[in-house]
Amino acid sequence: MKRAVAVFGVIAAVFALAIPAGAKPSSHAKFDYALTGEARALELAIGDQGVSLGVALSRADSTPAALGVGAGQCTLLGSEPDTDNLPCNEDTSITSRFPGTPGDDTPKCAGALPEPLASLVDLKLACGSSSSGLLKGIPFTRSTGKVGHLGVTLPVGTVLDSVPVQPLINQLTQTLSPILDQTPAVVHDAVDNVLDLVTGLTETEALAIDLGPSVSNITNKNGVMTVDSSSAGALIGLVGIPEAGVDGTAIKATSDPLKNGLVIIEVGTSRASASVDDANAAATAAASAALVTVKVRDITKPEPTYVEISVAPGKTETVLEGTPAETTITAADSTIEENGSSARSSADAVRIHALKGINGGVAIALAGSKAAVQGKVVKPAAPIKQAPPETLPLTGATDMTIPALFLFLAAGVAFVIRRKVTA
Repeated sequence: MKRAVAVFGVIAAVFALAIPAGAKPSSHAKFDYALTGEARALELAIGDQGVSLGVALSRADSTPAALGVGAGQCTLLGSEPDTDNLPCNEDTSITSRFPGTPGDDTPKCAGALPEPLASLVDLKLACGSSSSGLLKGIPFTRSTGKVGHLGVTLPVGTVLDSVPVQPLINQLTQTLSPILDQTPAVVHDAVDNVLDLVTGLTETEALAIDLGPSVSNITNKNGVMTVDSSSAGALIGLVGIPEAGVDGTAIKATSDPLKNGLVIIEVGTSRASASVDDANAAATAAASAALVTVKVRDITKPEPTYVEISVAPGKTETVLEGTPAETTITAADSTIEENGSSARSSADAVRIHALKGINGGVAIALAGSKAAVQGKVVKPAAPIKQAPPETLPLTGATDMTIPALFLFLAAGVAFVIRRKVTA
């Protein structure tokens, strides 16, 4: 038996020596990458107080590592927030990491702002969720920040009461001056009733906002790493004015700024994405800015009737100029930069300065999204070539190495069988 083992050991050694060095598996090129993404639903500033709402951040690299943050409420973050020290409310935020904390796709929600903002801003709900991990060796992260209804209370009545009614009527809508003399008395009375209602209020929900979610995800599909950030826009209403009765004397419905506001602003979805291919580190980017539509109430009509104004990307429009409700809207524009193995994109936030004549107004930034990616293919070091052993040239004969090895193997098997039979 010992001889048999020795024979097979010799056979294995011979086969090992016969396999060329080139048969070893070759090492693949290493792919280094880093991706970052960010989306914010709303940044609100009243005087020197401010808050960021609906924030989603994502980071990943080839370590492999991933970081995600989904926050409903934070203090103002600035342009380059420190992800390790975000000033966000823990009751509305989830931070996830790989390796480390996987996080949770179930959002954490709360609905209170710190003073003194809480006395002016009614926040119904703010939520955040985030999860990170590793899928087939590639890091991923998905984060979401959401905000429910937001209402801002300002002393609108006091300010409007100090403005002469007729000049205010003339400036609230471009259609009023040419037709006022021809307007039936019943409609003129309705206008007076609406203005009396608003100026008689000591305070009202001067500004209401409904927000869509902000999302930032990092994914891998067919060898392409992508960071995708989006903010789903908002509906903003300024100074709710109830519908006037047909007879010009009664006031119907509630004054919901989102349904019958003096100004209603619709902000669409902004998106920014960047991708990198792990085969060649080629990077691409894409972005689309939020579209903005402004609706201005024609208060000469007893039922809510609006004149629509579209604000093109990168343009600025001011409505109700010269009144306490003067509001300036600057529509976002998008930018894309592609430079071989790196790319970045951004859809800038829509910026609104609302109700300028009421205690300085309210500054709002909406629907901002950013994404950036960088990749690099790192080639392995070239192996050191070893000179093949010197052999004598063959003269006319064929290489018999493989047949000889098989014959040697057959002889070994025959030897073992013979030993078993004789035993």
